[in-house]
Amino acid sequence: MGKSGSGKTSMRAIVFKSQLAADTRRLGATIDVESSQIKFLGGLRLDLWDCGGQDSFMDQHLTSQSSTIFRSVHSLIYIFDAESPELLSSDTHYFLKCLGALRDQNLNSTASSDGDGASGEPQGPTVFVLLHKMDLVPEPLQAGKLAEFEAEVKRRASDDGWTGELQFYGTSIWNETLYKAWSIVVAHLMPSLASLRSHLSHFLSVTSASEIVLFERTTFLVIASVTAPECEGEGTDWDKRRFERISTMVKAFKLGCSKIRAPFTSLTVSTAGYTAVLDALTPETYILVLSQGTIQPAAIELNIRLARPHFAKVEAIGSK
Repeated sequence: MGKSGSGKTSMRAIVFKSQLAADTRRLGATIDVESSQIKFLGGLRLDLWDCGGQDSFMDQHLTSQSSTIFRSVHSLIYIFDAESPELLSSDTHYFLKCLGALRDQNLNSTASSDGDGASGEPQGPTVFVLLHKMDLVPEPLQAGKLAEFEAEVKRRASDDGWTGELQFYGTSIWNETLYKAWSIVVAHLMPSLASLRSHLSHFLSVTSASEIVLFERTTFLVIASVTAPECEGEGTDWDKRRFERISTMVKAFKLGCSKIRAPFTSLTVSTAGYTAVLDALTPETYILVLSQGTIQPAAIELNIRLARPHFAKVEAIGSK
């Protein structure tokens, strides 16, 4: 959700419909509510409701459509325009009203078991707040703007009685920040993420790989990653945003392949320092295996092929 012009539809088109950022200029405004279902990782299903942000529609969402939109919600993604002149006035006002509707329509989940509300733990649905169009903010000011905005909105939400979790991220359709935020959202929706990471860690150990990253097949959002202990820490010069940048580059490459009707199946990169293989792991996922040193790509490809039946079972169990 979010006010009109905040970038909701463009965001959905890039992440879930594989459109390029430049192509989103042709998208029109959302009228009322556009819903879609996206299936991934076996039986998991993501219901996306792109709600029109014009004032009249926002009022309908909060009144006559409140029970339809806000009831039984697991997570809410709310989009703010970072350069909106009404960012901390009417934009935040509508957001707080959405939090109130979300709380009122999910009273069972916001009430802790046995009435233990003093635990200090967030209650109710998780709300992801994306301060979008951060590319319009000068880079040296971006971190400060996000921090100030987060502090102010959390203060107002707390004053209004909101006890749920609020997570804030700065995003832009022109860089990898969009994929980072949505990867966190999708990972939050997965009930078996800890178990999946455990299996990936075992695979990393038995194959002596340096790093393994698991991507959702359609969106190429990062689901999980594991890194060898010797490759972690301040002594390494690895890019902290490497996963999201890989998502962006591979998805753009896949789109380029589709335009010339060349199917994308796998990708191998070999240098003097490392070998990386990106290949399908299950019908719903791709895996990136990175090994430092002189490792033959065929050896990594064989390990992936042998691991496929096991991870197919893990995925099936996690979706039940």
